[in-house]
Amino acid sequence: MKKILVFGGTSEGRKISETLSRNNLKVHVSVATDYGRQVLKENAFLKILEGRMDSSAMKELFRKENYDLVIDATHPFAKEVSENIKNSSSETNLPLIRFEREIKNLESKDLVYTENAIQCVDALLNTTGKILLTTGSKDLKVFCEKPELRERIIARVLPAMESLKLCYENNLEGKQIIAMQGPFSENMNINQIEEYGISVLVTKESGKAGGTDSKISASLKKGIKCIVIKNSSVGKTTDEFYGNYTKCSSLDELYTLVENKLNIKISESKKMTVNLIGIGMGNMKTMTVEAAEKIKNADCIFGSERMVQDIKSTARKYPYYLSKDIIPILQESLKSSNPYENACILFSGDSGFFSGASKLQKELKDMEWINTNIIPGISSMSYLSAKSGIPYQDAEIISLHGIEKNIWLPKFEAALSNTKKIFILTSGLKDLHEAAKLILDYNKNAVVKYKMAVGFMLSYENESTEILEPEKVLSLKEEGLYSAFIITE
Repeated sequence: MKKILVFGGTSEGRKISETLSRNNLKVHVSVATDYGRQVLKENAFLKILEGRMDSSAMKELFRKENYDLVIDATHPFAKEVSENIKNSSSETNLPLIRFEREIKNLESKDLVYTENAIQCVDALLNTTGKILLTTGSKDLKVFCEKPELRERIIARVLPAMESLKLCYENNLEGKQIIAMQGPFSENMNINQIEEYGISVLVTKESGKAGGTDSKISASLKKGIKCIVIKNSSVGKTTDEFYGNYTKCSSLDELYTLVENKLNIKISESKKMTVNLIGIGMGNMKTMTVEAAEKIKNADCIFGSERMVQDIKSTARKYPYYLSKDIIPILQESLKSSNPYENACILFSGDSGFFSGASKLQKELKDMEWINTNIIPGISSMSYLSAKSGIPYQDAEIISLHGIEKNIWLPKFEAALSNTKKIFILTSGLKDLHEAAKLILDYNKNAVVKYKMAVGFMLSYENESTEILEPEKVLSLKEEGLYSAFIITE
């Protein structure tokens, strides 16, 4: 079995490692920090090596593991690491492929290029207003050395302990730190520029995959200055920068090189995972741990406008919940150079309780490029049962929500006449009143009378649960989300 060492720490490094391991190649991935480990998952073919290595440690590892190929997919600005990889692979006679993001040079009066961080500091001293610093944590010392500059900085760094430690060591306050995983969309950058009142954005020239393009376009759209620290390797030839080793800037090119060097065939095809998630009640605290984990790892999220707004995530958000709107977006993504891998579609309550999840699952079932998972949530029935102390295992379940009366009425009347406990799901106050009127009419001639255990805005701050006579239910005036158990006295 062929064995490959990938030096990662970038989004491309993760994709390369996952693709190669998916093709039954033994892959070791070297990452510098625990955070680099967190974004990868080990399996039978993929092993993670955590910790920084100097040239001596690299050569020792190369000889010990007897790799067939080394791939350098480290950050474009990790010059020292790349140089060590190059020298170590040369001395141990190992083939090396350097993957480096393609860099585009854009021009605008508000776009300034500097050669290094020190030159960037000089440029910043000639500006005013808040600075969104998106160059990572390693150069913070340079930017924070002058107090007059430090107090203007909002630093966006990875949510890793090492990054946060460097922020505090350089005397940044909590309000000056944004700890988030990128890359970020243009809209996300625009939102942060607006929210923090940014006047200048600073980035490194790390290509589209590193988010440089979206940061520049967001800055230009908001009419603020953008300072870009140049990548010193741009424009250098393979021989100048990497001796006789191979350099490429696209994943397709890299996989072709791997195929040629190792005489194997690599398939890039990967199914998109689509999770249909019941997120529970309106309060996000009622979401299951599994649902929260799936959302955390998503790169796009769909749901009603209210739902996607309430979800805290850096993933791309779409306010859609119908298949006619969702499927075209997933199909279009598949054609792109950076397709979505994990999509989440959100539904209120439980995925199996009068939810749109089952219908959407059927529509996705025949799409060979999709793996569908259904993640259950807490339903309004189980929540109201817990709050009211009324068990529901013997209840007749009837939904009035979005259903014509002539469909639900016969079932409702039959349940009443059989003296059954009933749970009703409503569209709101109008449906609740409709049910109360029917119960009131039934109670006039019945020996056994019914009451209603009414749940209002369950899980929200203003939630309430009350056991009421149907007459009292008819006096309720507040609009909102209602569900109810209908029980005998």
